[in-house]
Amino acid sequence: MWRAKFKINSQTFDGQSWIIFKTQFDVVSSTNGWTDFEKASQLVVSLRGSAAEVLQGIPADKLTDLMTIENALQSRFGDSHLTQFCRTELKTRRQKPGESLQVLAADVERLMSLAYAECPLDVRESLVFRRRY
Repeated sequence: MWRAKFKINSQTFDGQSWIIFKTQFDVVSSTNGWTDFEKASQLVVSLRGSAAEVLQGIPADKLTDLMTIENALQSRFGDSHLTQFCRTELKTRRQKPGESLQVLAADVERLMSLAYAECPLDVRESLVFRRRY
C-alpha cells in the first residue's frame, strides 16, 4: 500500500456542511493511506459539538466501523433533506431589488448544486439556462 511521505491532518467537523467535510476527509485519508479502521478512528476524533453527539447513538462495538459512523453522520447532517426545499427555492428565486447579477448567479448556482447534486454539471447548467430569473 502506498503511504504518503508527509501526513496531512484532517479538519474538525462540527455539524456544518457534511458533504464538504466528507470530501476533504476522503482526500486526507487517501493521501495518508489510512485503512478503514484508521479512517474511523480519525473521523471519531475529528467530531466536535453536535457532530460528536451523534456518537452517543452508535453502539460501542461499532465506533470503529467506518460505514456505521459515516451513515450516522450522513443521516443527521447530509443535504438529502434539503433537495426538495432547494428545488422549490430555485423555482421561486427572482432577482431582488438592488441585487447584482453576480449575487443572483452565485445563489442560483448554489441552489442548483444542492437541488440537483446527482446530476452532472452540464445537465445542471442546461437546466439553469431554461429558467428566467
